[in-house]
Amino acid sequence: MNLRKWGITLLSCIIVFAALAYFKVTEIRAAIAFGESFPEHSESVEEAVVQTVNFTPTIRVIGEMVAPQRLDLRNELAGEIAEVNFQSGATIAKGQVLLQLDTSVETANLEAAEARAELAQSVYKRSEDLFRSKAASKDQLDRAKADLSTSVAEMEALKRTIEKKTLRSPFDGKAGLHDFEVGQFLMDNTFITTLISDKDFIWVDFKVPQFYRRLLPGTELEITTIGHANSRIQGTATVFAENTIIESINRSRTYRAKVPNADNQLTANTMVNVKVPVDDEEALLEIPSVSIQQDPLGQFVFLLVEDKENKGFRANRRQVKVKAIENEKAVIESGVKAGDLIAAAGAFKLHEGLLVFSRKRQEITSGVASDSQPPAIEQDSL
Repeated sequence: MNLRKWGITLLSCIIVFAALAYFKVTEIRAAIAFGESFPEHSESVEEAVVQTVNFTPTIRVIGEMVAPQRLDLRNELAGEIAEVNFQSGATIAKGQVLLQLDTSVETANLEAAEARAELAQSVYKRSEDLFRSKAASKDQLDRAKADLSTSVAEMEALKRTIEKKTLRSPFDGKAGLHDFEVGQFLMDNTFITTLISDKDFIWVDFKVPQFYRRLLPGTELEITTIGHANSRIQGTATVFAENTIIESINRSRTYRAKVPNADNQLTANTMVNVKVPVDDEEALLEIPSVSIQQDPLGQFVFLLVEDKENKGFRANRRQVKVKAIENEKAVIESGVKAGDLIAAAGAFKLHEGLLVFSRKRQEITSGVASDSQPPAIEQDSL
């Protein structure tokens, strides 16, 4: 009797368990079917093609622009300013008198010295004639000659003093700023202004560490002024000289390069970035820098492998070795090959095996969309 009751109870439990199991399996199958009714998760990215480029390893150093001709004008002698013949920032000509100090005393002394020299010349000539006729002694002739030489030397010294008080431009160029006025007294060795020659080129001096190879004359460099992007000036410089020694303080060698500067956009003492080649050119691979992703395992990109069934691509992670990154381009040594299709903007959203739809860069720029692919995501949203 007890066995029968227990059998009925066990059978009832089995029936209830089977019913619950059937209900749950049916519910799971319905959920799976519902999930399968949605399309597979995918992402949209830009696509880029791996290209081969000729790459020259370079370093960036700081350089300083140097004027080919520059002069800090100073007066050698003290005196009162009699004339100021140039304005601040004015263009000047070679030989132009810029500043004239008062030479009235020297001019008067020069006139007296010229008179004495003229008299000494006459005395010497008469003494010479008398000496030939033996009417004068050799001692008298020597005294007359010495007086003449003294008078001439005194005259030349005064002329030199007047010249030193007359400050002239030694070359064609441009004057700097000044604030001098007529009547102002200048002590000797007073700084007047800075003169810069009017040349169609300028120099740039820069240092390269000694462990890089030496730069040969004629090596071309790229220079860029330091500042905001919209105000930067780029140009090409050509190495023409190097210092004879390596500086012991920083173990660097100083080079000088010539930069065309016909429009005078570059000025002396301007700091610039100098792009210096440090090795031979080699063929490497180039991709957009946004394609490079990084995690604890290193740097990688996503290769886009065609998926014909879904009319798209599958993301395939590839480890790469990056040589350099510059100007939104990355140069790599290994990991992919030329012609491979990789993800560019939007690559950070991908993972291995993900379904990917892409659009070329020119299509995104022009707004042309493909009917077989979903709309591309804008750059800002990537």
